[in-house]
Amino acid sequence: MEISELLQPYRLKNLILRNRIVMAPMLSRLCYPEGIVSPQLIDYYAERARGGVGLIIVEYCYIDEKESKANQGQLGAYDDQLIAGLGDLAEAIQEWGTKAVLQICHGGRSTSAKFMGRQPIAPSAMPSYTGEMAREMTLSEIENTIESFAEAARRAKIAGFDGVELHGAHGYLMAQFLSPYTNRRPDVYGRDRGLFALQTLERVRSRVGKDYLVGYRMSGEEFIEGGVTLQETKAFAKRLEERGIDYIHVSAGIIETGQHFVIPMYFPKGHLLHLSEGIKSAVNIPVIAVGALHDPLLAEQALKKKQADLIAMGRALIADPELPNKIQSGRTEDIRTCLRCNEGCSSRVRQSKTQRCAVNAEVGRERQMRLHPVLRPKHVCIIGGGPAGMEAARVLALRRHRVTLIEKENELGGLLRYAAVPDFKAELRSFLEYQKTQVKKLGVEVLLNRRATLDFLKELKPDNVALAAGSSMSVPEIPGSHKPFVATAIDLLSGKYQAGDRVLVAGGAAMGCEVAAHLASLGKKVTLVEMLGDLALDLEMRSRLAILQLLKERGVEFLTGWKLAKIEEGYALLLGGDFKEMQVKADSVILALGLTSNQELLKPLTETFGNFFVIGDCLEPRKIYQAIHEGAFSGRAI
Repeated sequence: MEISELLQPYRLKNLILRNRIVMAPMLSRLCYPEGIVSPQLIDYYAERARGGVGLIIVEYCYIDEKESKANQGQLGAYDDQLIAGLGDLAEAIQEWGTKAVLQICHGGRSTSAKFMGRQPIAPSAMPSYTGEMAREMTLSEIENTIESFAEAARRAKIAGFDGVELHGAHGYLMAQFLSPYTNRRPDVYGRDRGLFALQTLERVRSRVGKDYLVGYRMSGEEFIEGGVTLQETKAFAKRLEERGIDYIHVSAGIIETGQHFVIPMYFPKGHLLHLSEGIKSAVNIPVIAVGALHDPLLAEQALKKKQADLIAMGRALIADPELPNKIQSGRTEDIRTCLRCNEGCSSRVRQSKTQRCAVNAEVGRERQMRLHPVLRPKHVCIIGGGPAGMEAARVLALRRHRVTLIEKENELGGLLRYAAVPDFKAELRSFLEYQKTQVKKLGVEVLLNRRATLDFLKELKPDNVALAAGSSMSVPEIPGSHKPFVATAIDLLSGKYQAGDRVLVAGGAAMGCEVAAHLASLGKKVTLVEMLGDLALDLEMRSRLAILQLLKERGVEFLTGWKLAKIEEGYALLLGGDFKEMQVKADSVILALGLTSNQELLKPLTETFGNFFVIGDCLEPRKIYQAIHEGAFSGRAI
């Protein structure tokens, strides 16, 4: 499919966007304390603007110093003293030809007293997602909050932003008023749940004028029992249009159902397109779609099918700021694919850490991680062609070193080749192809089917060495674990082993869950066993909720608190607490019980080369985040 609609200029009120790609707002946690714009935040957004996006909606700002702050590291628009920094940010975006909109927000019940030192407030008294009780807002507090929204919008306009977006999605205060799940008031704000947002819009408009862009982000559906539905949001969208909103940005979910707005790989691409399509059928103003729309062909198709007027991408532009320019120049094979793994962008929020990305080590460190060519190129040998090794090779080659990549298998990829097999791993397959493409384009010497012996390395005479030998599956000494109907997850995913009709998967971390879901998609009857009390505990919260939902949908039976004790033909013996035993019928047993680092060369290399880099699973089995970041660092350090 030709990509044309996505690249067309678009008029949004009085703005001319150079294309229809929008950067969705997403908390970066890169500002200074008290919500002050920092150089890191400016660098982060300027890099995305330089990459060619048409519009950037800057992450949500809190609007007062009372209860509106929703998270640590959140940007602020609550005081005139913040205007100068906000102005620098808007200017840094606009200098690259990108339009800039500031999103303004009140957390409501979706916050914690630890952020503002006050009890959260909400339309109705009810617990927040942290379990803290939010108290019901008084009428005077509602009035003060409306005024705070208007003042924040005024500051955005003075700072030079091209518009503001009212955050009425994801279970924050404005969404709480609209939803029957969170608004149980008996007064006028309960009888007309859209009134708060409409009054806020009217007050904002009175401060910024009729010609200034004002948009609204909504959850088209909240995916929770008693929450707002598409039928209700379509009706509310019409009311917003009648009151003069300029566009509607359609997301979904609330904090408790966050997997529906920070959508993991376990859900399909375009997960929310039916919602934007529904809202677009109800209004005549522009509609922005969002939600796993990072595939340019899918985005193009959504525009052609009139499911939206603009396409918002958040994590895709974090992973690759140059995505728009690469589409424009026909270099889609060079796009660094977002994995939707939520490691770095989402997983660090609960730790109050700054934004990062599993596949882009530069995120949040755009200035410090900028690549610089070396004056004296070296010959660097990298042992292992998995993700860590290929990232190190890519960075080293960009810096003009001569790179030799040694891989014992007949193709690059390491264990990534097998992790990418399940049907829900399309992004991982794309990322693997991206890595291979970059290594080839940059002229890296690749030696396949070669074992990196010490003698061979001495023949090559490298100036530096990076050991990225990866890891192998662990096979614990369980009675029966070496029988022919028992295999590791890698044996299964590589095609070396074909499972029978009834399969027991041992190990309920992410690997075991993914293998179980994959087997179920092939029509197998699957039982997943985990000795701990729950599954997928190594995944960040939203990904964990999504994989558990996928397992349920695919009919996987899971047993937690049971340990695989013995394997016999036709069944496996499990041990539980209080010395309980259970037999589970199984034609095949798949072991997903962890990985062991391949460190055979560690000691010989230390004795011969002294100082060298050990990166990725070879250092310690972890996630792709660590593999890419360690590869990126070693490539810059040499």
